[in-house]
Amino acid sequence: MGAWVTQWIGSWLVAAIAMQPLDGPGDPARPSAERLASLLDAVVGDHADPAVAIAPLRLVDASAAEQAWNEIKAEPNPRAQAQAIRARGVEREVCTGLVDFRDVVRTTAATFEFRDDLRGRSWIRPALARVLVRALVRYQEEYPATRLTIGDIAQIGCGQIAYGSLVRQVRDDDGARDLVRRARRVLGEPMVVERASAADFPAEADRFDRPDSPVLVERRIVGRSADWDAASEVVRVAVRRFTLRAPARRPARDRRAEAAMLKGAERLIERGEVVRHEAVQTWDPAAGVARTAYVHHRVDRAHGRQVQIIAHRPLVAAIDLKAVVEIRTAAWRAGKPESFAGEVRWRPQRDDAGDVVGWQRWQMLGEAGHLSHLSGRDADVSFATVDNRGMQRVRVKKIDAVATWRWFEILVDTAAELGTPIDQVLVGPQVKGWLGRKVGPRARGSDLWRLVLVSARGHDGHHHIRLRAPTAADDAHALADLQGDPERTAAGL
Repeated sequence: MGAWVTQWIGSWLVAAIAMQPLDGPGDPARPSAERLASLLDAVVGDHADPAVAIAPLRLVDASAAEQAWNEIKAEPNPRAQAQAIRARGVEREVCTGLVDFRDVVRTTAATFEFRDDLRGRSWIRPALARVLVRALVRYQEEYPATRLTIGDIAQIGCGQIAYGSLVRQVRDDDGARDLVRRARRVLGEPMVVERASAADFPAEADRFDRPDSPVLVERRIVGRSADWDAASEVVRVAVRRFTLRAPARRPARDRRAEAAMLKGAERLIERGEVVRHEAVQTWDPAAGVARTAYVHHRVDRAHGRQVQIIAHRPLVAAIDLKAVVEIRTAAWRAGKPESFAGEVRWRPQRDDAGDVVGWQRWQMLGEAGHLSHLSGRDADVSFATVDNRGMQRVRVKKIDAVATWRWFEILVDTAAELGTPIDQVLVGPQVKGWLGRKVGPRARGSDLWRLVLVSARGHDGHHHIRLRAPTAADDAHALADLQGDPERTAAGL
């Protein structure tokens, strides 16, 4: 991997900008909420945003990053979780010591396949990489025609994998400085928000209704760094995409959905816990000033729902539709703070009098969120199937129980021999039942069955491998044993 010495640029001087009233001189003669809604798209104008602040990234050990996130996830209060994320700056922590498993596989005899080339969640602790490679080489001596597919491991730089979010680290040669130059404050965060269409994502054509489907691409800049030796900027970006839902063929269906959304939002305002209630700045590139928006975020833990109201006036006791810019609804999951499952952004459509006459629905493009997968010692791998279908729509009866069980045996034995044991292998309850009926009483009496193989919902299409936390020495020995460092550096920087 070479000797890399990385230093980080310190704090940034930020010019102070006075908060401007939304309806100041020169604003178009249209409702304030509609005016602010246009600013959420952050169209780049002629005026730069002098107060856009992008904090420096921090290098941390992968185990330390995992511990920090686990401590936050263990906090039961959603508001305390959100405050801890901001106060501790865990999103700006970039793990050292991870390698891209794609690069590892290219240098070995293991023939793992990968689910896709899009998500970039293939970063791994070297100790787990060695276990997987060595185990698969052994396994394929017995099952040469069987293919195993790798799904999510950890994202580049590790950390929480949030719903709908794909983390990238953009270097100079990929436009890092240009990204920073185009950033604007959107609800207090440095972002680049752009309009696109489904045609801009040809590899994912099957995820959109039509090639011309509108897509909103939101790139939130989490942090930036500077390589001291090469003066090379790296920007860490969290990307989320939203597609515009087409109107229903029967308008009554849309009206019912909108009424249900408003009723659910009002219920959350009444009984939910406050997570955020604050004024933030959104940059107006046309006028060259900052505008004030208000974010109100509540969570209903009992029903697993959350709502964010974006408005140009503070929320007092009820939703003021005259002031609403956007209503964001999502599921809430314990242990996944600041992660918005299935988020829908509802934007009001207004008549000339400023009254709401309908709503646009922007649906977040789905990406899995994970409670674990924090530090590269967890990996999703397909089962051995009779048709080598990998992770795509796997039916339980298509799982080759004997071949899958043999993979588990070789995996656990290899890990133990290498001194880095497997902690758990998670499978769906139906899968464990299927395996139990096929592998016989001797297997069901083994330590692998009783102590390692664990039933966990959501694992019917793949199994989840968790390595017992390796030490730095374990990773160093594993990396040397793999013979040939991957081309990318440890943290993707």
